[in-house]
Amino acid sequence: MPGALTPRRILVAAILSVAGLVAVAFAWSLLRPPDWVLDQASTSLDGTIFRVDTNARAVALTFDDAPHPDVTPGIIRVLARHNARATFFVIGSNGAAWPALLDSIRVAGHELGNHFYTDRMSAQLDDEELREELLRTHRIIGNPEPPRWCRPGHGMITTRMTELFHEYEYTPVLGTAYPFDLRVPAGATVRHVLANLRPGAILVLHDGAPDRARTVDILGDLLPRIRARGYRLVTVSELVELGEREAH
Repeated sequence: MPGALTPRRILVAAILSVAGLVAVAFAWSLLRPPDWVLDQASTSLDGTIFRVDTNARAVALTFDDAPHPDVTPGIIRVLARHNARATFFVIGSNGAAWPALLDSIRVAGHELGNHFYTDRMSAQLDDEELREELLRTHRIIGNPEPPRWCRPGHGMITTRMTELFHEYEYTPVLGTAYPFDLRVPAGATVRHVLANLRPGAILVLHDGAPDRARTVDILGDLLPRIRARGYRLVTVSELVELGEREAH
């Protein structure tokens, strides 16, 4: 019979069902990676920070590609309304173009991280280029004392890179949640961040070019929801300090 269930069809259906479950589990692991996966990645990449081990209901809010006059002031204002602090990872060429915005970020109680001098994939740079981009941005943002945080362009990192960063007392910081906020609807970004909300998480959003202005609207929706769940929004330095205090 054309529609009869044969052992072969049952086997194929079972295999497809299992494959579907595996695919869903894999996709979910990318959207919400378990802590043990992040911790293993941290160990493999010489202490790169993806999250902080803490029981405190606190998360670090970070922004890539800062600053820009069309976006940064709005981010600063919405953070102030919700008593949130953040770490802004600065592209050096942007910081050189708008140094007053770097001062505004600091005056508002936030901190600056190093996002290299140009907006390109840092992993594609050779050691000399990588060193030049790191140090050029270092001079612009003026981080004289550790802790110093850096985030490679486009989020790609290798052990070769971590060794160079540590040479200059920089610790690379990636993140727990990458909501692809530049490519998906604002509501999807909010849902993704909330799905990754847990103590010690590091959240990644974007400052930068004028088309990132919707980050301000995303924050206006997202920050009250995070606060309603009892979380504080802090800088990377503050989150690391929380973890260190608990460890001792």
